Amino acid sequence: MSGLSAQAAPDMAAGFAPPNEPSRPIRALRAFGRFFAQKKVGGVSFVIAFIILVLGIIGPWIAPYGKDEPIRINNPTYDINSDNPDDWTQIPLLDLANPSWDHLLGTDERGRDLLTRVLHGARRSMLLGFGAAAIATIFGAILGVVSGYFGGVADLTVQRLVDSFIAFPPLLFLLLLLQTGEPSLPRTIIALSFLNIFSVSRVVRSATLAARNDVYVEAARVVGAQPPRIIFRHVLPNVFAPIIIIFSTTIGGAILAESTLAFLGLAPPGPSWGAMVNNGRQFFESKPILVAVGGSAITITVLAFNVFGDALRDVLDPRLRGV
Repeated sequence: MSGLSAQAAPDMAAGFAPPNEPSRPIRALRAFGRFFAQKKVGGVSFVIAFIILVLGIIGPWIAPYGKDEPIRINNPTYDINSDNPDDWTQIPLLDLANPSWDHLLGTDERGRDLLTRVLHGARRSMLLGFGAAAIATIFGAILGVVSGYFGGVADLTVQRLVDSFIAFPPLLFLLLLLQTGEPSLPRTIIALSFLNIFSVSRVVRSATLAARNDVYVEAARVVGAQPPRIIFRHVLPNVFAPIIIIFSTTIGGAILAESTLAFLGLAPPGPSWGAMVNNGRQFFESKPILVAVGGSAITITVLAFNVFGDALRDVLDPRLRGV
């Protein structure tokens, strides 16, 4: 028996896992299975959000037409001598067409295919949503961890700065940032991320205040660990769950903010769900699908990311487990 133990010791020291220990991919699949079993609505929201993300990536390649391509058809009643003005054009613009096999969602007032516009708008929304959420989460987490861990004058200074920015009207602040130059996609991403940094820092600071007084953090201080090591090895891993949750919920807020700017005509040019809603308002009585397509895309996307974030919070937050 002692010989077997001595033989097994080098294997364990070399990093070999026990025979019954499942691999990391298996553990990840089991975790996903538990998440879908415990949070069915959150699992469905995750699937919807994932499909929208995939469509945002491959949408321009599977779109049946160009994003600004006007659709024209041959006029079967073409007659230059006709009394009807509609017969004078040989290849008229197929504007405000009803849904058909050739155009599953119809066309808009400029003869552009609505399905193509939705797919291109999905890429724009995913790029803006994930880009703004990532930048806001990274810088907000840094600000919140530094403020919560060090406390004192640093915490007081940072929090008063955060209070001043949060008190400013978000939409007005966003408009001021965008009016400093020509509207562009990078500028919009930076403006949306800057708008969310301070709310992210508040959440991360609260989690850091709870983690910095734990026993293992005190033990690290006693043995002489420096603050950077304590933050990266002990504090940050324990506030990582709130960071993931707020990242998922910030995506929906960024998409909604960009749609609002596009609706107001202040977003960069290009296919946008908010612009589709704005352009379809004047035809709402005759063609409500113009507003419904863009509005439904915004609603489903934002709802999916928010519900998934709430379900993720219920699973990752120890205080809410089993509730």
